[in-house]
Amino acid sequence: MTIDRFWDLLSKKHCGEASSSELAELEEILLTRPEWKNTAEVLANLSFQSTVFENNGEAEKAFEDHLTRMKKADVEFDEIEPGYNEIESVRKRRNLKKWLISAGAVATGLVLFYLLRILMVSSEMQNGSRSTLSQVSTKPGSKTQIQLPDGSVVRLNSSSSLTYDKNFGKNIREVNLSGEAFFDVTKDSSHPFIIHTNVIDIKVLGTAFNVKSYPNDANTETSLIRGKVEVTVKNRSNEKIYLEPNEKLVVANNNATINNTPPDQPHQIDNKADHSSKPVYAVQHLTYYPVDSTIIETSWVDNKLIFQANETFLEVALKMERWYGVKIKFADEEVAKIRLFGSFTNETIDQALDALREGNGFNYKISGNEITITK
Repeated sequence: MTIDRFWDLLSKKHCGEASSSELAELEEILLTRPEWKNTAEVLANLSFQSTVFENNGEAEKAFEDHLTRMKKADVEFDEIEPGYNEIESVRKRRNLKKWLISAGAVATGLVLFYLLRILMVSSEMQNGSRSTLSQVSTKPGSKTQIQLPDGSVVRLNSSSSLTYDKNFGKNIREVNLSGEAFFDVTKDSSHPFIIHTNVIDIKVLGTAFNVKSYPNDANTETSLIRGKVEVTVKNRSNEKIYLEPNEKLVVANNNATINNTPPDQPHQIDNKADHSSKPVYAVQHLTYYPVDSTIIETSWVDNKLIFQANETFLEVALKMERWYGVKIKFADEEVAKIRLFGSFTNETIDQALDALREGNGFNYKISGNEITITK
């Protein structure tokens, strides 16, 4: 991931132009490149004045005036990053500047963006971008298994990434996860194993469990198979949730609410009226596929793709995209609401869609890597 992409996404976020997928991409970048996180936090805390320009020419002139004043104050771009003069520096960052100007950002904010970016690039050039982090990632349609230095085994599902320090296991055992992974953790009472996601932190000593934390999913889930885990929901640091085998914790992403909680299963739901800053969570039993009693939450580890009866075609499509490495779109909203039920192992995408089509009244068209679902 290049520094230019980081600044592109950060600029869009501050201008209110970033899509949900771009915001998720930025979160993943900050997980894998924590040295950039401080810069993002500094910019998030800046209080920009509100100045409305009549046209881009006025914004352009304001920006140039600020550069001139900086130069008179002996703040030279050449001194910050050798080999760059201010005109060339501005030109090379034209896309970033256009985004900021189009959002009506004041020139002071623009200058701060540019200065922080130049300092950041210069620092990376001088340090050779040496990072102490290791990262393992999977593409859509692929899975992998790794063994960490402490002997713990991690199976990484498709479209996922796991980041950990190269000194992992010596003094601390911490990893960052985006996506889904099954952990079989080696017991070490003096060094707890901690998994960080966007929504929860999980602390264990030695156990086997599954974590699903895709940025675009409605919920984040922790499913315990063996041992015991302690989970902390972010924004609720004083609360510790302990799971026993055959239990899972479901936490709603983006402060939403938990959906489809089976009424016959014991559960714990936060019923406070104000959910503006605290995610809702529920503790439930693991679910089993009635045909062969497979645990649905970890079925991907056995190379099984299972759809529950209460899942919509839209939810199923997201799983199929990751499983088969394709893109699925719906030409009809009613089709996206169809409830599907099924299990697949070695079937191709064509075979899976043909099976789902029986009795569900939809058609599909495949063009390269894209699939369009119609009535």
